[in-house]
Order: sequence, then structure tokens, then C-alpha cells
Amino acid sequence: MVGHLRGHGAPPPPAGKFILVRREVDPADLIQLAEHGLAGAVSVAGGASSHAAIIARGLGLPMLAGADPGVLAAAAGHHAILDAAAGELIVDPDPHHPHLAAAARATPGPRAGRAPLEVRTADGEPVTLLCNVASAAETRLGLSGGAAGVGLLRTEIAFTGATGWPSEAGHLARLTPVLGLLAGRPAVVRLLDFSGDKVPPFLGRGQEQGLAALLRAPEALDDQLRAILRAGAETRLAVLVPMVTSLEEVAQVRAALAKAAAEAGAALPQLGIMVEVAATAAAAAGFADAVDFFSIGTNDLASEVLGLDRADPRARPALAADPRVLTLIQNVIQAARPAGVSVSVCGDAAADPLVLPLLLGLGVRMLSVGAARVPQVAGWIAATGTTAAARQAAGILAAGQDQVNR
Repeated sequence: MVGHLRGHGAPPPPAGKFILVRREVDPADLIQLAEHGLAGAVSVAGGASSHAAIIARGLGLPMLAGADPGVLAAAAGHHAILDAAAGELIVDPDPHHPHLAAAARATPGPRAGRAPLEVRTADGEPVTLLCNVASAAETRLGLSGGAAGVGLLRTEIAFTGATGWPSEAGHLARLTPVLGLLAGRPAVVRLLDFSGDKVPPFLGRGQEQGLAALLRAPEALDDQLRAILRAGAETRLAVLVPMVTSLEEVAQVRAALAKAAAEAGAALPQLGIMVEVAATAAAAAGFADAVDFFSIGTNDLASEVLGLDRADPRARPALAADPRVLTLIQNVIQAARPAGVSVSVCGDAAADPLVLPLLLGLGVRMLSVGAARVPQVAGWIAATGTTAAARQAAGILAAGQDQVNR
């Protein structure tokens, strides 16, 4: 902090591999440090559904969230073992610790697999498998794992420390390295979503946040849309609106997008909405005629339905298997079909082994997952039969309805 105040900026990362330990890990730090030796992260704040944890999973980095504050007393420069699965950070481990012995016996090998060119279920149903990213590093990782493109590009992560709305040039500087990797591929770019644990300093307490704040700053929206159209000119571009609650919001963005495309002489990309608010999911039929696609955000949807803050350590992707959440997802899918609107799931539940078969059973055929998870999710899809999965989903939905009736 002293270095920052003196104008020196952030200190350089340590030489070699290191574990980042902080009271609250910033997802932007994970992206910045991923290619500079970051081996894992520990955060006292947050849980499995925090955006830092989501970015860590996308990068294939082990991360422990909701750690005991005592970890902050650990001095830098010491050897440590991070076992995220067991929820342990072991500082100055015994030389004979079993983890160290296993590491010594291990031999470096290639990345675990790659998704096939055509991802199919066990009974031959084709599934489009995309990746969620916020950086070029994640995009390269997802494409090398076999992702067909990007189903969610989070544009706000790089600007969570901003002191004002990003300029068109600022957006271009962040978008071009990512979209430049996606020529001819699907690229779904989400508008700035300054909400939850991603609120920059200039949108402080008491001010509007998220989509409402962006729509009240039309010049900021225009700057981002122009940058998206310029940087994504060679991609199969689509624009995604976060946290939508009304048709008026969709109409405002569509008008701004049409204006930006006309000014740029660019083709008008598809426009879709995130379905992550329970009321929007319940009213999906009313939105179907106003959009080109739905992208279901299971993290926020499940958190709202189940009354959990995303930073709550109890929040996790598997909670989307709750019948109350599945009922809303089913409603979105059923509303989309007659309108010819495509549906994808970009929330972390798409890469959860418990929820994934249920999504396939409900009819989802487009998934976007953390970049590092693409090969693993492709394997799970290949092992899932849609008939059995549909029965499983129907059983959970029926059990949930029985509870309501009682």
C-alpha cells in the first residue's frame, strides 16, 4: 500500500512458484499473476461461488476460500503446501510430509486430455462446449482443451479497481488480446457487471451498481459497445446483458447496440440476456421475443433462490440441483423453444458432476465452463445418457413439487 501511495505501483511477484495469501483475493490479481509463477491462492474472505474462486477454477489453480484468519500471520518466503481439496495450508511442512513425497515421485506430464472436436452424450446427442474467460491466458487454456469458443467473456474483472468508467481505448486494450484468439469462433461478450464482489471504487456504497449504473451512463455503454464491435469483428460475436430484470433494459441496450453497429459499419451481433434473477427466470416467456438467446447464470440464481450470499462459504455450484432452482431452469428452457431462442448455461453448475447430467436431462445442449475444466466436462458429457438424465431430473422436480403441495 505504501508503494502504491508513493506511485511505485504493485511490487513485482516473487521469483519462481508462489502461493498468494490475502484477506480477500482479487480475481484481477489471479489473472495478472497466473503467468508469473502463481501456483495457488488462499483467501480469508469469500467462498466457492466468489468470483476469485471462479477465476481460479478457470485457470486450473487450487484455491482455498473462507480460510482461518490465522493464515495471514504466515511470513512470506517460507515453503508451503496448499491442499485445496482438504482445505489446508501447511507452512514449513515436515520434509517427510506425504504430499512432498508424492510430488518428488511425480513426473511432469502433458495436460489432462482434450475435448473431442464433436462433443456428444453417451446416446449421441451433440453438445456445444464453450469456456468462460476473463483473460487471454484463460482463453488459450480453454481452446487448447478443446473448447469451441467463448460462451462468457467477463469484461469487468480488469476494471474492479477503476476510478471511473473505462474508455473505449481502455476496453480495446483488454478485449483485443482475448478476441484476437477467437477469429471465426463464437465469442459471447458480457457487458460490464459491476455488482456483488466486483464493484469498483467509483461506484461506492449507496450508489447504483450493475446494469442500472451502466444504463445511467450511456456514454460508458456506447464506449464499451464500440470497443466490442471493433475487437470482435473477426469473431462470431454476441453481446450478453447481465442481471436483466425488465424488458425496458433489453430495449435500451438493443437501441444502443444498433446505433453503435451503424456508426461502425458493423454487422449487428446477436443480443442475449443473463438469466440469473429468479423473477426473470420465472417470466422467461415474456423475454423470449425480445432476445436472441438466454444464458443461465446458476451461481446468482441459486444464491437468490436459496437465500445465500455468493460470498457465503456454504454457496457452491452443486446447489443448482435444488428442485427450486431446477424448476426455474426448466421454465427458461420451455419458454425458449417456441420462440426459437437458444439456451446455454454459463454458471459454474455446468461443470459440476452432480448438476451437469440434470441440465442435459432438461434439454440443455450448450454449456460454457471454466477454461481448465473443458476436457473433464467433455468426458462427463460423453458418459451421460440423456434418457436416464431426463428421468433423474424429472424425479427431482417431482419431489420438489410434492414438497410444495404439502
